[in-house]
Amino acid sequence: MEDQRLSDRTRLKLVWPVASFFVVIAFGVGLVSMAAFNARAGTVSSAASSEGDAVDVELGDLFIKPAMIHAPDGTVTFKVHNSGGTQHNFVIEGVDSTQMIDPDGTAELTVDLEPGSYQVICAVPGHADGGMRAQLMVGGDSSTVSSDVGSTSGGMQGMSAKEMVAHDAERTAMFPAKTKGRGGVPLAPKILSDGTKRFVLTADEVEWETEPGVVKQAMAYNGMIPGPEIRADLGDRVEIVLHNKLEEPTTLHLHGMTLPNKMDGVPAITQDAVMPGHSFTYRFTVRNSGSNMYHSHFNAVAQVPGGLLGAVIISDPNDPQVDVDYTMVLNDGPLGFTLNGKGFPATEPIVAEKGQLVRIRFMNEGLQIHPMHLHGLPQRVIAKDGHLLEHPYTADTVLVAPGERYDVLVRADALGTWAFHCHVLTHAEGPDGMFGMVTAMVVQ
Repeated sequence: MEDQRLSDRTRLKLVWPVASFFVVIAFGVGLVSMAAFNARAGTVSSAASSEGDAVDVELGDLFIKPAMIHAPDGTVTFKVHNSGGTQHNFVIEGVDSTQMIDPDGTAELTVDLEPGSYQVICAVPGHADGGMRAQLMVGGDSSTVSSDVGSTSGGMQGMSAKEMVAHDAERTAMFPAKTKGRGGVPLAPKILSDGTKRFVLTADEVEWETEPGVVKQAMAYNGMIPGPEIRADLGDRVEIVLHNKLEEPTTLHLHGMTLPNKMDGVPAITQDAVMPGHSFTYRFTVRNSGSNMYHSHFNAVAQVPGGLLGAVIISDPNDPQVDVDYTMVLNDGPLGFTLNGKGFPATEPIVAEKGQLVRIRFMNEGLQIHPMHLHGLPQRVIAKDGHLLEHPYTADTVLVAPGERYDVLVRADALGTWAFHCHVLTHAEGPDGMFGMVTAMVVQ
């Protein structure tokens, strides 16, 4: 089996065919009107019609609807409902905010607004970066959206159709863009005298470049996101030594692995939290196979989306023989929408020769569902949560919920560059073009 990664030579070979493919795609996409795009994305608001009228806004995990809010100038009341599963607030930057709103709760915010454009966010750390942003347009005829929606559409504002195509194609042609840092690098164990495989992970704060020029404050194992990939076999004796260099406690949970209770990594239930500057060693014998994960289980809502995550692959004697074995860790939150720690155009294409069999291991470490859609090539789903399925099935879109793992086989039998993306479109494409959870499978 081959752990398919891009060398510089391979990357150079890919730039022109990949860029050419996406320029063609961009031409078709760019001709779609921005008004139609915004209507699909839920950006049209039922705006207030007079002073004191209420504007309805919905907060969720992680979104604000509508994404384009319209209101008249003067005194406006916003009625804000939290339909998510965690607390959020509604902040008009530079103006005012609600208190924290509990799940299924509602709050009202009454403010005096001058005509103009305002940014709206949720101020919970990581939520705005994860997608909880909206635009508030105040003044004018706020009961309708102008047909010239491009005037408020990010990087394409005021552009003609041809200019939109060129703008979109310029960004897409960067793929696959180089960034500093690469995650998921296989971690070689130290073999102890009794045959135990010892892996060492160090959790620390880092700066992580998710796409060219976009550097985020993050947490990482061994300085990479995802953390290094751990591989072992059934029956192996394993030690994982966790060193904590964070400024807060942490633990390590081996998600999906069958373990002794005291090795499960849950603070105050199975162990004490690992304090800053301290270490803990997880010891176990490998009892189950498949695609599994590891991540923090302390302040997990911040630490896991912030980068403390990785893959644990345990080989199974019944595994199919494949030519390419590729792990794809899905994440969303303070680092944005990422595949293996990077957002488009810095994501990595999966490369295969015509006729090769490719195994893709989807792992969702994020807070949202991600339906992963591959153009042109069917995905044969062979495993769920580390367990081989008795009845595999075929799909072009595989729905991966938080915490889930799905393994699929793809026969690379059609030449070309095939788009591969999350089909929640707000995770993959916006007014500035494609971003986030977009990559490609290249059959050459």
